[in-house]
Amino acid sequence: MFDAVSASDSRLQRSHGDARLRFEARDGGTRLIGRYAASPARILTPRITGTAPEAVIANTAGGVAGGDSLALSITVGAGGNATVSGQAAEKIYRAIDAPALMTTTIGVATDATLEWLPQETILFDGAMLDRRITIDIAPSARLLMAETIVLGRKDYGEQYQSGYLNDRWRLDRETLPVWRDSLRIEGGSDSLAAATGFRSARVLSTILYAAPDAAEFVEPMREFLAKIEQFTGATFVRGLLVARMLGEDAGAQKQALSEVIGAFRGLALKRPAMAPRVWLC
Repeated sequence: MFDAVSASDSRLQRSHGDARLRFEARDGGTRLIGRYAASPARILTPRITGTAPEAVIANTAGGVAGGDSLALSITVGAGGNATVSGQAAEKIYRAIDAPALMTTTIGVATDATLEWLPQETILFDGAMLDRRITIDIAPSARLLMAETIVLGRKDYGEQYQSGYLNDRWRLDRETLPVWRDSLRIEGGSDSLAAATGFRSARVLSTILYAAPDAAEFVEPMREFLAKIEQFTGATFVRGLLVARMLGEDAGAQKQALSEVIGAFRGLALKRPAMAPRVWLC
């Protein structure tokens, strides 16, 4: 018989994934000229016909547990044009003795465009996650990104009663501070049900559009949001369009977000008016 492994035992297996991508404008188009992946992170490059090359990030471990880490770096050089998405929802499992760490670092150079459109991040009861998103873009660059947090899956009767999420976003323009956004969620907190908090919602989506023409798309974004049933809002701050969506059900929220992202990217980026194909798989 094997002895049980204690929570403080240094033999606990940890997973540390790392993916790095660099896109550059070459020969009249954009090419993925730099790629590095350390297991369990993997970079997929499906053959998708469109206006920009697409890469898909996968986690072959099937999820992230306490003490694990995932690091992602995406760079688009001057004049480049790329889309990066996630193969599936990222699952954050119960932590035993340490939080999980996820870091995303994004750089978008002069006249470049990047879409970072991962699928949802699901926090199971007891999950502890420290997430950091750091962005540096040129004044003429364009960035469209959407991130969704799910606090337990409604269809499975899951509740987020313990654990925490520490989520910090930092956006700079050529190293000059532009926007900071911090969110701390405590599992089981009264604020999750409060009218001034999450209003008993369990799904939060954030859409960010950073571009010289961002102000022009605030009203269209509000119109797109008005067509769905979720509690939503959009604002313009310091050259950024920021939108939020709160919902009860992850599936319904994903469908609503797909519609909003599809309509917005078709209008603002002149790309197919649909969410990334991998979202539909």
